[in-house]
Amino acid sequence: MIAPTLLGHVGSVAGATVSVRQFEGVASGIAIIGGRSYRVGQVGSFVRIPQGYHDLYAIISEVGASATPTTLTNALDRGERWLTVQLVGEIVEASFERGISQYPNVNDEVHLVTEEDLAKIYGTEFAGQVVVGRLANAESISVRLDLDKLVTRHSAVLGSTGSGKSTTVASLLRSISAPDGEGFPSARILLLDIHGEYASALGDNAEIFRITPGDGEN
Repeated sequence: MIAPTLLGHVGSVAGATVSVRQFEGVASGIAIIGGRSYRVGQVGSFVRIPQGYHDLYAIISEVGASATPTTLTNALDRGERWLTVQLVGEIVEASFERGISQYPNVNDEVHLVTEEDLAKIYGTEFAGQVVVGRLANAESISVRLDLDKLVTRHSAVLGSTGSGKSTTVASLLRSISAPDGEGFPSARILLLDIHGEYASALGDNAEIFRITPGDGEN
């Protein structure tokens, strides 16, 4: 019996780059598995490659004609659909680890990643983490950051104008100082707000000082 999560089979392996021949029975668009909907073959989504007692995980980086191996010039004529994925980690027993200890073989099965798989990747909770949001495609799963690693290293939030850099920083600061048990309300944060972007977002949880204060302001 074919598993409902089957996406395709490994066609070739070149280091961490794997070409996947999509299973003929997989329709493009959305698959319904266990009452939940999953996008099929979406760039940026995870796939799972079973390897006996553990699973390899990869991220889809390319779909469509450009993902077809150059050695298979007639693949499109045969109606084949291909994906390119990048290996990023593996789960041994119940723990997700970045990097891989082995590579898949040609014709190994490639599966869609379900919400249960995503919970194994993102759902591990440790002391010292802060919740910064939820997965867009699995809102029951919280996304956490290790606060110790974040504040003891140099960090940067990068993006083009209007992409949400200020919103991300404000959300992160609110998560760190959250008083509801998920944050660290005793944390002391000094924010130099050159453009005056954060007063409205953090005003209820911060003491604001201005260089040129107005009436009644510090």
